[in-house]
Amino acid sequence: HHHLLITGAAPRPPARGASRDRHTTLACKPGTRKHTGVRGSLHHKLASCNMSVRGLWVISPGTGETNPASVLFSSHYPTVERRAAILTGAGGNAIQMLDDVAFCNALVEELGLNRTSDKFVSWRDTCRKLSEEPVHELRLADGSTLWPVLVIEQHSLLFCCLPLVEGDTEPRPPLIQVPGVTAGFSLLLGILDFLGQLPKNITKSSPKFLELYNYLCHAAPFGSPLDVDPSTVTSVLLDKPDPVPKIKQPAWKPKLFKGKPQIYFAITEHIKAVQYDKKGQPDAYMVYGTVTCKTELEGAMPDVTVNLSLPAPPQGQPLENILVHPCVQSTDTQILNNCATSASHKTATMGPYKLRFTPPLHMMTLCHYTSQVKVLPIRGYYQMRGEGNKVKLLVQLKLSAKVKNQFEFCELQMPFYNRGPIQTYKTTPSVGSTVVSADRRILAWNIGQKFPSKSLEVQMNATVTFADSTAAPHSLLGEDPFCTGLNAYAQLYFRVSDYTQSGCYIDQRSIQVYPNTKHKSIITKEFTSSEYKIWNSHGDAQVVYTPPNTHPNNEG
Repeated sequence: HHHLLITGAAPRPPARGASRDRHTTLACKPGTRKHTGVRGSLHHKLASCNMSVRGLWVISPGTGETNPASVLFSSHYPTVERRAAILTGAGGNAIQMLDDVAFCNALVEELGLNRTSDKFVSWRDTCRKLSEEPVHELRLADGSTLWPVLVIEQHSLLFCCLPLVEGDTEPRPPLIQVPGVTAGFSLLLGILDFLGQLPKNITKSSPKFLELYNYLCHAAPFGSPLDVDPSTVTSVLLDKPDPVPKIKQPAWKPKLFKGKPQIYFAITEHIKAVQYDKKGQPDAYMVYGTVTCKTELEGAMPDVTVNLSLPAPPQGQPLENILVHPCVQSTDTQILNNCATSASHKTATMGPYKLRFTPPLHMMTLCHYTSQVKVLPIRGYYQMRGEGNKVKLLVQLKLSAKVKNQFEFCELQMPFYNRGPIQTYKTTPSVGSTVVSADRRILAWNIGQKFPSKSLEVQMNATVTFADSTAAPHSLLGEDPFCTGLNAYAQLYFRVSDYTQSGCYIDQRSIQVYPNTKHKSIITKEFTSSEYKIWNSHGDAQVVYTPPNTHPNNEG
């Protein structure tokens, strides 16, 4: 389950009659995202991994001496604490529970939240200390330490847990080898999803924390996470369980579905691309895909089989680096093993890629993959010239004829770092419109939903003047020390529905359910930009430098 630490959030199936979220122009900084409740894949068979947590805390960090940090909620597990005492050699007869006040004070000291002076604290402030956020080590007043403590900040609160480490802690094992860290991280994010938006100035007596206690009784009884999915736990809390279940249920599926059978699949592909427009510097790009799934099928252990298919070359390219969910029972292992790790692999196959799995009730990421596509969806050229507080821009974009010419949104943003705010701008776009961000640091070109059908090309000329940078107000755009003078880039944001760049699709006829059940299948596809940069042709660009091969015996 170690790879699940990086599993992304799965898209939700569209509600009936609801439209998809539209792109909000300049809603946030380029390349940033709001936190979402990422639970990954740990809900499936968590108990089998024997992972537990010693304690959970929700802490208000406070604002200073007049409003110090305080513990709003805590949960302790004596049985897990007994196991921890036995593992550390302290014996399991006299169990001393962790003190909430001592834990809170140690956390405040570790994070440096209540510093009253600039005094250097060697164990905390030294540059030799290895940062492994969100994992921290706390030093208690009696000299003992707590590790690994997971801390997530959300809603101006600190959500913390202390996983049990069932193995040697000296020397410290890599975090990827401590299963409790993965379980604790998943549990904290499940808690965040369950609580939802919290009111400001929340107190200990808030009914939210009573709900949290009930949630933990089912999601992590005796400190061992079973199923942290909020929707599953909520359905268990609201529904009366059968005294004697008619069907034997696995521990990771405490609730059976009753209703109209339905299966939802979503293929989502993201592209990361960097374009330089320079001789000797090739462009770099890669497509990353995920297949998410939510099944609503009756029965304790339904079995689902599905094929991921590709069109014949050159339209389709082999899927690479396929990583499947733990609930996948069997696959066509020969095909998956033949998936190339590079496009030149001679045994690469075009599929179909067969997956058979027993799904949980919640939305899950069935698999991840990459695809080495050979054509950029949008080729861009960005040219900026000028001196002082005035620059001239020329932007040209050309859509590949292989890409579906129907966008949900398509917008090019040009951030200007280490300059004053935009004072005046004059633009002549061939299509769409332009706008300046609220802090007047970004010029955005809203291209619209289609490129011209004949040429598939758009362009924009612009003249931009900047105010004096010394008198500039505070900017929401973090400064980039590299982007000075003509060192600049434009970033493209787009989304295309019912399309994938790799050509990957799910044939509805390939979906099989055992026991045989009539069901409704919903399949969606989406292609979107993740990070799509176009560097200024007349400036320098950030590139990855590959050093020349050196002699094996050389050092340095």
